[in-house]
Amino acid sequence: MQNKSKPQGVISGAKPRERLTDRKRASIVQAAVEAFQQYGYFGASMNAIADAASVSKRTLYNHFDSKEALFDAILEELKVRVEQLPKCEFDDSRDLDEQLTELAQSEIDFFTSEEVQAFSRAGLSRVLGEPDAGQQVDPRFFIRRVTTWMKKAQVSGCLLEADAEFAAMQFVGLLRTFAFWPTIVHGEPPPSRRKRNQIVSHTVEMFLSRYAVN
Repeated sequence: MQNKSKPQGVISGAKPRERLTDRKRASIVQAAVEAFQQYGYFGASMNAIADAASVSKRTLYNHFDSKEALFDAILEELKVRVEQLPKCEFDDSRDLDEQLTELAQSEIDFFTSEEVQAFSRAGLSRVLGEPDAGQQVDPRFFIRRVTTWMKKAQVSGCLLEADAEFAAMQFVGLLRTFAFWPTIVHGEPPPSRRKRNQIVSHTVEMFLSRYAVN
């Protein structure tokens, strides 16, 4: 990854000790992300994570008492990234195709970023071996802003009345099928900008053919 995870919740008035604690915590989470990717969740050890984060085992366990706690922290970091996405408000004065294209491009840029892909691989390394852990992940959270956009487009009369959450899942699912999962599962390089544009164009076309009001 090019960028290390940055500590969250650090405010300008925080005391130096508080900032150091946040930096150590962020360093531990980053080390866990890298360890889970390299060795898998079950193959990674707390000792190796402590060494990679350049902290003592005592410091590590002061922050996280288990790999399960680290897994939870990785999920929270991923959620933070989702919440930092720019709002995409529906505007009934703008072209529907144009707005959906912007929304799709924003989604692809998000889940093809190196940081998000690293968090995703780290989380999947546990879920694939322990399916029950996947119940901690609410897929609705990750499509919430798209769902909100769909609902507003329906209220405006631009989209057919339907289950907005299901429509959002279909929309994002089409994008992920071609721009996310091949990289995560098969190790393919992220799609080029030209390929992304093609994926977006076809996704928007298919979506509108089903949900657009004629």
